[in-house]
Amino acid sequence: MTVVENVKAGILNGVAVAEKLGMTIPVPSGKLLRPITSFSFVSPERQSKLDENFWLGCLAIQMVHEASIIHDDVFDGGLERRNQATLLAKKGIGTSVLVGDLYLTGAYRIAALTGYDEFLNQFIVAIETMVRGETIQNSDDPVEDHLAKYEQVVRMKSGQLFGIAAALPSWSGNCDHSPKQLQKIGIDLGILYQLVDDFLDYCPTGHTGKPKLQDFNNRVWTFVLGSHGTEWFDQPPNQAISEFFSSEKQQSMAETALCLIEERGSALLDQIQKLDAQPAMIEIIEKWIDRCGLASHSNGLDNSNSHSQNSLNHKSAQLSVASQIATRAQKLGPVSEWSSFFQRNSLSFSFASRLFPSEERSLITGIYLFCRFTDNLVDKECKSIRHAYETLNVWDEIARSAYEGHSTTIQVADVVMSRMAQMEIPYQLVSELIEGMRMDVEPPTYASMADLKIYTYRVASVVGDWITQAFGVTEPWVLERAHDLGHAMQLTNIIRDVGEDLDMGRIYLPTDYMTTYNFTPESLYELKKDADATGIVTADYIFLLEKMILEANLSYDRAYEGIPYLPSRLRHAIAVAARVYRGIHEEVRTNKYNNLSHRAHTSSMKKILLARKGITKLRQVSQNINQSNIYESAS
Repeated sequence: MTVVENVKAGILNGVAVAEKLGMTIPVPSGKLLRPITSFSFVSPERQSKLDENFWLGCLAIQMVHEASIIHDDVFDGGLERRNQATLLAKKGIGTSVLVGDLYLTGAYRIAALTGYDEFLNQFIVAIETMVRGETIQNSDDPVEDHLAKYEQVVRMKSGQLFGIAAALPSWSGNCDHSPKQLQKIGIDLGILYQLVDDFLDYCPTGHTGKPKLQDFNNRVWTFVLGSHGTEWFDQPPNQAISEFFSSEKQQSMAETALCLIEERGSALLDQIQKLDAQPAMIEIIEKWIDRCGLASHSNGLDNSNSHSQNSLNHKSAQLSVASQIATRAQKLGPVSEWSSFFQRNSLSFSFASRLFPSEERSLITGIYLFCRFTDNLVDKECKSIRHAYETLNVWDEIARSAYEGHSTTIQVADVVMSRMAQMEIPYQLVSELIEGMRMDVEPPTYASMADLKIYTYRVASVVGDWITQAFGVTEPWVLERAHDLGHAMQLTNIIRDVGEDLDMGRIYLPTDYMTTYNFTPESLYELKKDADATGIVTADYIFLLEKMILEANLSYDRAYEGIPYLPSRLRHAIAVAARVYRGIHEEVRTNKYNNLSHRAHTSSMKKILLARKGITKLRQVSQNINQSNIYESAS
């Protein structure tokens, strides 16, 4: 077995012990650098004899690392790590803090289970030191010597856990070196690790599994800035990158930082080799140094002018798109006029929203406006497919920046995103929405309803999820019912808009549904031509639409099961919105299923009648739930 395989197997043994005690344990993930550090200093003759206590120590160390990652993401607003959405992005600040705390407190318990008293004592001291390091880093106190503060913080935050990891074999009796000697080596290893990470943050091609320029965007001073102070952060990002790699002076900032990493790395390798560490540990350090060297050269140390020009051109294009987005956003008018836009553009939903108190109606209006604005960004005003994608990318950056608390001067982003962040609703919902808009740029064919449901989730279900969480509901089952409602309403849109979508070259009807009733894209276009001329559709087309209506209606029924579990101030409006929207199916039937040349809509009077039906349906579902609860209590 390789070192990595040995470590993973050992930690999983520790996980099994912890889970038997009913503990919540993070799934071991990432590179497991700290447990590998522990294993690397175990004497070779003892590696096959390690007991579960040693692996519990490794697990405790890894749990602290996982907790620190979650907490760091909360501090830094990190929404992506290891090329995946973070817990912060998925669940928000509250859940992230609680889960991080759960892992951290659990780590103390795991460390105590090892039975290594000195390890436990030093483990506690190390965690306290890490937290104090975080406190110092986030202090607003004036700084005279940025490098001295940086060295202090890195030693405390990154070095401590590596130090504990390196000394674990000594405390557990699995090597002959002193804990003090190993702990010092481990701290130096942790410092080097942080130097590498901070350097790669400024290298666009240096893959770290998280977004670039996080330190720059969060105004965090690191060693790569050399003699620069916090004024460095006042320039545009592209200019900072250009200056970082610029070799107009005798040595660029990147070259200076790389030299320091190489010097410290070389010295550390010498020390580790003297302690007979595993080759895997030596290889890891060598790879760190090589990655930095490769990232620095591939970012244009010899071609800085070309790199700078390309960066400036790209940034210029982004600024142009951002300006276009801002211009379009201005047309929405001030917040006081948003309700008028809502009424003009969503007759059914705005009708139902009248049942909200004014404050809640304002909240719903903002969410609707943001989603509608996002949808409109890829309409006919986009000059090309490439421009559409670029527009969505820039809008994602704008919205994310607003969510993180920065002013973008675009009111629909600043107002709605700040509310979303305050409510601790994960930005991942907006990411999914924008991904759904990307699907509309070059609409694919949907082979089945399951495939189409990916699209309906992104463009509609996430909106229901967002609104539900905005009212304080996070119960998974209820959110699933909100997803059902989004799916149903988007299917209603598809049913209503088949003709309009065909005019834009889009077909949202699932291929397997179409095949069942002998339709191909070509024959569907031919049918539209006939319907435009005669107003008549075929029997097969009616069957196809009824199959779509059935799927939508089943989802509406599932959605209604969750409405009674919503806050009282939300129930009636959602029940009315669902029934009014569902009423479009009846209008399609009234139009003899000709949705190819006619767009179905419900009149104001019919909306009122449908609203009453929606309230009645809600009462029936609520009564059924109450009766079921009474029956269960009695039995």
